[in-house]
Amino acid sequence: MRPFAVIVAAGRGPLPRRYRSAALVVCADGGVARAHRAVWTPHVVVGDWDSLDPSLVQWLASGGVEQIRYPVDKDKTDSELAVDVVAQRGFGLAYLLGGLGARVDHGFANLLLTHYAAGLGVDLRLVAGRTLVQLVRGRVELDARPGDWVSLFSLRPESRGITTGGLRFPLVDGTLLLGSTLGVSNEVAGPRPWVEVEDGEVLVIRVRRRG
Repeated sequence: MRPFAVIVAAGRGPLPRRYRSAALVVCADGGVARAHRAVWTPHVVVGDWDSLDPSLVQWLASGGVEQIRYPVDKDKTDSELAVDVVAQRGFGLAYLLGGLGARVDHGFANLLLTHYAAGLGVDLRLVAGRTLVQLVRGRVELDARPGDWVSLFSLRPESRGITTGGLRFPLVDGTLLLGSTLGVSNEVAGPRPWVEVEDGEVLVIRVRRRG
């Protein structure tokens, strides 16, 4: 796997061990508590410190963690600021861990961050439990296995030339419209599934079945 960065957000659940090999770990404010519980020291913390207990600030200082602090009244979320750090440091692939929680507004904003990150040259993928979300422009092989659910959503008024491989209900040079449910709840039917988009951009949501 090519070098990648990880952004730890303040969502729920444990931090998957498979991402411990990240070359850059950025905590978005409240994500520090999750990293501390996982005994995973970040390289950088960014945010407004509104979610940080003083003991966590001390932990960061003792570990020599770089801290980039912003005022509480700011124009970007902590997660977006973390994406900026990832882009500025030259990473083309990043995983946002825990960006889909109880707050629908924050979750929706983080889904749209995949589009924002792509504009900065970063392939941002959201990981929350068994769910992985990524933006597709061009052709992308999916991190999915037979039986997983896969849903496709256009982020443009119209995305065209959509072709899929390895899915139960294939698309060949298909079109998805913004707001359409046509691409919801497909299923991986074969190894190495993929999605290709010739014109537009598609949000792909993979939900892994247990087992």
